[in-house]
Amino acid sequence: MRWQFLKTPSLALRLTVVFSLAIAIVAGLYMAVQAVVAHRFGDFITQQSLMGQSHDIADAMAIDGKGQLTVKLQGPDAESFDAFFANLKYRVLASDGRVLASSDGDFNSLLPGVPPSEQDAHYLRTEVNRTLFHVATVRHRIQGQDYWVQVGRSDRFAQLTQEAILPAMTEAVGIMAALAIVVLAVLSYWGVRSVLRPIRLASEAAHTVAQNNLSARIPVEPLPAEIRPLVIAFNEVLARLELAFHAQQRFFANAAHELKTPIALLRGQLEAQGARVPPETLGDVDALGRTVNQLLHVAEVAGGRVLRKQPVALAEITQQVSGFLSWRAQKAEVSLQIVLEPPDVRVEADAGELFVLIKNLVENAIDHSPSGGIVRISVTPGGLCVEDQGKGVAEHHRAHVFERFWRASDNTKPGSGLGLAICMEVSRAHGWRLECKQSILGGALFQLDF
Repeated sequence: MRWQFLKTPSLALRLTVVFSLAIAIVAGLYMAVQAVVAHRFGDFITQQSLMGQSHDIADAMAIDGKGQLTVKLQGPDAESFDAFFANLKYRVLASDGRVLASSDGDFNSLLPGVPPSEQDAHYLRTEVNRTLFHVATVRHRIQGQDYWVQVGRSDRFAQLTQEAILPAMTEAVGIMAALAIVVLAVLSYWGVRSVLRPIRLASEAAHTVAQNNLSARIPVEPLPAEIRPLVIAFNEVLARLELAFHAQQRFFANAAHELKTPIALLRGQLEAQGARVPPETLGDVDALGRTVNQLLHVAEVAGGRVLRKQPVALAEITQQVSGFLSWRAQKAEVSLQIVLEPPDVRVEADAGELFVLIKNLVENAIDHSPSGGIVRISVTPGGLCVEDQGKGVAEHHRAHVFERFWRASDNTKPGSGLGLAICMEVSRAHGWRLECKQSILGGALFQLDF
């Protein structure tokens, strides 16, 4: 159940969430480090600050002709000691411990009982008038004399800092972190999408690669350098696949061409013998010739032959198929029904290939219909359906009916298993979709969607 958001399929969204979390964690760590530094190094910072003030006071010290020492602070230094006299004090001590100058008129040492000789670079926390003070002492040599400058600051300054500065700092860090998260989320999402855009374009190009378009290649130039080797390797695989496919298609076509003439000669010789040749033998030779012609047709269509597309009246082609196969339907005692909805549907297609496609579908339906059955050909604005009243196609066989040479184990009808394969090749070449379903007539339904 943890980190479910990281399982999103969007890489851009995933990186955006991760970057935002990283900013939030860094902001939290920054505030934690600030708190630790303020707590652990507060005394050190205070000591350095007090010693710095002692140098400012030493710079402002002056000794007149009578040996009198005065401190003449200017600007913010003078205002600080005047305004915060109860919480910010200084003393200037002689070597014998006498207080020569004071910020508040009190000439008592801030560290009573500690001789000046032990106070050089001295820092400690002590009570002054029942208030906790941080006191730092630094020795300064002026006109050949040593003086010790004590600077004291009460704890109230630290409390004010914690009460005023830390909340303001926390709020500022929180606002900056929120703004950083928003800006980074937008920029990272946009940036990742812009980086992935060439990959999406390459994916779209890959979808155009099909059996009839094996020459298509995925463009390499717009891709990131990290992705290019993979795409180049994929293009090389496509090139090898294209060569192998065309070699296979040439083999089919050449074999079919080479077989057509011997089969035609064989049939002529058998016919010349007249009644001495059984009719079954002539039927077998005709079936062999039909299979060879089908192989040649499959090779031509699958090999990417250029289609002569033009607007074709679907009703006219359907009527031609019905007339062409009427003798076969009469022989099988099957009725052909044509339903035109509407009657003037036209489709951009190669008329000859469309005729072959519909003829094979209707021929298949006639072969698998019972005596007295009906084969219905329905023409719709978006496609064509061929239905029969046979046994239908089992659901687990529907994915195989368009494979070359595939026949169900219980199929006793004559045939080579190439008729429906030709239908699928023709539909693919036109960019159509051909599916096998169950018909309401009880048999199979072959639906062609343009």
